[in-house]
Amino acid sequence: MKKLSTATPLSDSIRSIPAPQRVRIALGRGHTPAVKRKQVVGKGQVLAETTSSGPFGVGFVHATIDGIVEDILPEAIIIGPIPSPGEGKEAPVPERPGRAEHKNLADEALVRWLREMGIDTSRFHPSRTVVVNGLNPEPGAFLSEQLLRDERATLDAGINLLERAVRPGNVHLVVARGSGYGLHGAHVVEADPQYPSTLDALVAVTATGSENPEATDVISVADLYRVGRVATTGLPLTEAVLTVEGHAVRVPTGTPIVEVLDALGVQVPAGATVALGGPMTGEAISSLDIGVPENCTAITIVPPGRYPQVGPNPCINCGECVLVCPARIQPGMLSRYAEFALFEETRPRHIAACVECGMCTYVCPANRPVLQYIRLAKHKLEEQDAFVATCRLQDE
Repeated sequence: MKKLSTATPLSDSIRSIPAPQRVRIALGRGHTPAVKRKQVVGKGQVLAETTSSGPFGVGFVHATIDGIVEDILPEAIIIGPIPSPGEGKEAPVPERPGRAEHKNLADEALVRWLREMGIDTSRFHPSRTVVVNGLNPEPGAFLSEQLLRDERATLDAGINLLERAVRPGNVHLVVARGSGYGLHGAHVVEADPQYPSTLDALVAVTATGSENPEATDVISVADLYRVGRVATTGLPLTEAVLTVEGHAVRVPTGTPIVEVLDALGVQVPAGATVALGGPMTGEAISSLDIGVPENCTAITIVPPGRYPQVGPNPCINCGECVLVCPARIQPGMLSRYAEFALFEETRPRHIAACVECGMCTYVCPANRPVLQYIRLAKHKLEEQDAFVATCRLQDE
């Protein structure tokens, strides 16, 4: 299989970006706004809760700056500066939540606390083996190794809290061979840091020796860092840590991409593509005003002409995508079914096994957007399944 190196020089340190005047904080499925337009909010205040009552699921959304709710959109909440109150009037004082203690919590009560603090707990399950992916996820995206080097105490705090919350049977940390990194109580497994072997599904194979390990949760070092961050501060999650063109930065969630780039002095060439994520699996954005999501680990700038332009070109049946596919499926065939909206035909051809590494698109001599077609099919199937589930609930 063709592989790409993820070895990248680290930044000197993780740099903090000043808080912007305005943030655009993304909302996900299942989030219900808990604020109103024109409401003054303080940093850490809950903006949106989740509809599910259980402890496992997407985390609550919190304000990342002091400000006023300027707008509530289906996909985001926008917070801007508090307007001047005018002569003779006192400016409203935003209320910030205090430190929330968790020392007396355990099991599901602690998981629920994590969720309320903004942690996505949907990937955690009690008594399972936990595999921490300590490999850099993609070429040029080096956050995992940066956190292992600079944030050891926070990561250890994250493991300690998970031990109380879900009581894992074992904790494995997969790191690059010869790196020397380790974490409290974790069994270190060394691996070849070549993409796509750095992706979660393949890291699980490395850690457990099984392609379909039972009772195993895989999380990234960035996921563990977020847990450790709320554990040590006792405050809601209000920041994202990511890499940008050789820099490692910590920014308030929802900071416009353009302000992050400006703070770092990074220029976007005319005609370049800016993506959230790495160069292989990142998703291009249409505007630099989009806010940084809390789970974003990299911003990648792809200069014009670096890669061939993909398009709806016909498949030439060369089989190159099959040769590089780590899931051993037929990406080209799946992309053709998706291209012609035959989404249901992709199920028996194991579309669920796709790890979305992007190697199929990378090697395609016809320059087809193979990964994008597969993602489209997955999205359509998810929509269809959700609709069917809703119909069944209504019939009961």
